[in-house]
Amino acid sequence: METKRTEQASAFQTIGERLERWHADDFVGRAFELGVFEQYVTQLASRQERIINVYGTGGMGKTQLLERFRRSAADHGACYLGIDMRDYLNNPAAVCGHLLLELGASFNPEEPALLEQCLERIRHKAEETRIILGVDHYEEAGSLDRWFRETFIPGLHSNILLVIAGRFPLAGSWQLSSAWQKLIVPLPLSELSYEETQAWLLQNGITDEKLQEAVWMRTFGHPLSLSLFGPIARADSSPLPKAGDPLEDLLRQWLREAPDDELRRLTLTASVPRTFNQELLTLLEERDVPFSLFDRLIRLSFVRRCSGGWQMHDLVRETIRRTFRERMPQTFEQYGQKLVETYYSRIVRAIPFKQDVSWEIAEMIPHTDNPVLRAHFRHAPGSGNYLETIDAHNLNDAENYIDRRKREARSWKIACSDPESDTLFRFTMTAEQTLYRLTALDLPRMLRLGCELRLLRSPEGRVVGLMASVPIHERTLDFLAQSPISGTYFASLPPGERARYRTPPEQASGAFLLTIDVENLEKEELRSDVIRLLFESMMAGKVLLTSPPPLDYYELAYRSLGFETVPGAEHRGYDGRTPTPTYRVDTSKEKLPAFLGRLIRSAGKAAPSPPGPTAGEAFDFTPREREVADLLVRGDTNAQIAAALFISEVAVKKHVNAMLQKTGLKNRTQLAAKIWDGRNG
Repeated sequence: METKRTEQASAFQTIGERLERWHADDFVGRAFELGVFEQYVTQLASRQERIINVYGTGGMGKTQLLERFRRSAADHGACYLGIDMRDYLNNPAAVCGHLLLELGASFNPEEPALLEQCLERIRHKAEETRIILGVDHYEEAGSLDRWFRETFIPGLHSNILLVIAGRFPLAGSWQLSSAWQKLIVPLPLSELSYEETQAWLLQNGITDEKLQEAVWMRTFGHPLSLSLFGPIARADSSPLPKAGDPLEDLLRQWLREAPDDELRRLTLTASVPRTFNQELLTLLEERDVPFSLFDRLIRLSFVRRCSGGWQMHDLVRETIRRTFRERMPQTFEQYGQKLVETYYSRIVRAIPFKQDVSWEIAEMIPHTDNPVLRAHFRHAPGSGNYLETIDAHNLNDAENYIDRRKREARSWKIACSDPESDTLFRFTMTAEQTLYRLTALDLPRMLRLGCELRLLRSPEGRVVGLMASVPIHERTLDFLAQSPISGTYFASLPPGERARYRTPPEQASGAFLLTIDVENLEKEELRSDVIRLLFESMMAGKVLLTSPPPLDYYELAYRSLGFETVPGAEHRGYDGRTPTPTYRVDTSKEKLPAFLGRLIRSAGKAAPSPPGPTAGEAFDFTPREREVADLLVRGDTNAQIAAALFISEVAVKKHVNAMLQKTGLKNRTQLAAKIWDGRNG
């Protein structure tokens, strides 16, 4: 053993070589980014782009990736030159001098033609071989940015590939012309996946699976965070410490981008909601948030655009939230209560119009005090996947998906955690159990019965999930009574209650959700899709029945959401052995606000008072005026009201004028406020 160690030690001639090897061993993942780089290195002559723009928030591993690019360039016989923008203090001569030294050339720093000398030397080298010019920490370029873009780059030989890395994407003047846009390939960096994180931990001697999951939940695969928690995990610290959290030091690095108190305060506020916009932050702070200040906020490297507004990167947000909660607990609690009230109000106002409110509920869930709910919905990022109704044209795609799921079935390990209580939940499913949600699906028959069948597709068009919901009416009752999943429930109904379900299809008062299946519940974006579909079904304003597999993962989720067990409706339809409950939730008509109220009260927060009478009920409004009033209170314009009610804008104006005369008010703003006060006062 000692001889082997000596041989390993002697393999390194210098300490630097040893460090380089260890840095290389630490590198995991980034297969896509390396693939893009190697394509350009090997096919540069056939490509029009000449700049790969690597960007990502602090600690995302940009410098380490550039080092891997350096090694890859050498493997392909290319010359790699490196520049760190922190070293030059807005001094173009220093940049040129550094590059000349890298090329082995002597120079006089006082030489007035230093730029020409540098470009000429690079040109000669580029005629011999491809050159990769890696530029790190470009956010520190300062005034060098203009010189680099307008003077230096245009003079470079075409046999050069630039890799410009920084916290922010190249923007502003870089994007003002289509010519520059054609030169640039954006390459954003995100956190490592769970598999990549696990590979890094194994590489660093952390083999305990529970500890690996704990590190993953604290870091989300953020490379620098991993390096901070690695030594703690190697010391077998389980659970990982909260006091003196290494992320506090990392937070200081992130907040270097927000040097003044005003922007830092707004950053704290923006960490409370999962998704924010300028209006929401104005509501929380009860002051006007200037456009210029909000613009500075959304330009921070750890803030990203999303479908509903803007979001912080998960790790940054949770670290800032923890700091906010510890330093200003009362303010933090007040902001959370305001958010719940805001989303609750939006949901209740949307109910009469049957609008989709799944997004608002997903935003409200993180502010409950239920650790199971928070854990299940913590990892619910926006998904690029889309839904497609199943019909005769794509029925074959759905059946192929089911066949593929059965062929490729494997066990799953699902981990989620609640950051507020530091609770970690672990779930495992055997390969057989992962297929339970495909039980009792007879797609051709369900299609003929008019069931709601939808495919979930990735942005590339691949089928990654399937949803099947059966409306309960006279045409579907026999199918539901025969299904091994729903049959026991319908057999348990008294004759009178079962007869109540025998309605025409257009009058169905409930649905049985047979499945929401995805190809891999280990993937966070697919869990996000499941959440979205489940909320959509729950908020349909009907009785929703479902009987998910008898596994802890599903039981905890459905019970936490307020589903109630139906007595006498247990079955053994999944494996023939395990008793499986049937769940029920009723969100029809006035019961939806009550359901939301229970959800909020279970969070330890007072539910906002439900709205009073329908808008206009307290006034002598006609039925049509009441419909206009509902939309007016919501803030719709005359054009939007006209489109919603299928009437002309002229008719809308007449209804508004009539309501103004009845209330004695002067304008629509006063009218909307009066109606709102009447509903909520």
